Amino acid sequence: MPKGVAKDAFANSGTANNLAGKLNANAANVYGGLEPTLQAEAAHPQGLTPQAKAAMNTAAQQSAGGGTAGAIGAGRLYASRTRNSGGAKAAIGEAVRGAGKNLSDAALNTEITNAKMQQQNQQAGIRGLQGLNATETGAGENAMGLSDKALGIGEQADADNPYMKILLQSMKSAGEVGAAAVGG
Repeated sequence: MPKGVAKDAFANSGTANNLAGKLNANAANVYGGLEPTLQAEAAHPQGLTPQAKAAMNTAAQQSAGGGTAGAIGAGRLYASRTRNSGGAKAAIGEAVRGAGKNLSDAALNTEITNAKMQQQNQQAGIRGLQGLNATETGAGENAMGLSDKALGIGEQADADNPYMKILLQSMKSAGEVGAAAVGG
C-alpha cells in the first residue's frame, strides 16, 4: 500500500476521533436537557390535570343532577295527570338510582383514564431515556469505529511498505543478536 494511503488513513482516524468528540459533546448537551425531563416523567408521570379531572367530574355531576331532576319532574307530572301520587314513586326511585350509578361510573372512569394516562406517560419517559442513551452512545461508538478502521488501514499500509519490512526485520535481528550477547 502506498505511503500516502497510510498518511490519509491516519488523518481519517484523527477526523473520526474529532467527529466522535463532537458527537459525544452534542449528545451530552441534548442528554443534559432531555434526561431530567424524561427521568421525571418516568418517576412521576403526569395524568389529567386537576382542572381536567374537576371538569370531567363536574360534567358527570351535572348530567346526573339533570337526569334526576328530569325524572322527578316527569314523575310529578305523571302523578298530577293521573291523580295517583304513589304510582310514580318507583319510577322516580329507579331514575335516581340510575343517575347515581352513572355518576359513580363516570367518576371511576375519570380515575381510570387518569391512571392509564400516567402509565402511558411513564412508559414514554422510560422509552425516551432508553432511546436517548442508545443515540448518545451509538453515535460516539460509530465514530470511534471509523477511527479504528482508518487506523487498521494505516497499519496495513505500514506493514505492506517494503522499507518498513526491512526496518522491522533489522530491528528483530538486532534484538536477537543483543539477546545472544547478553545471554552468552
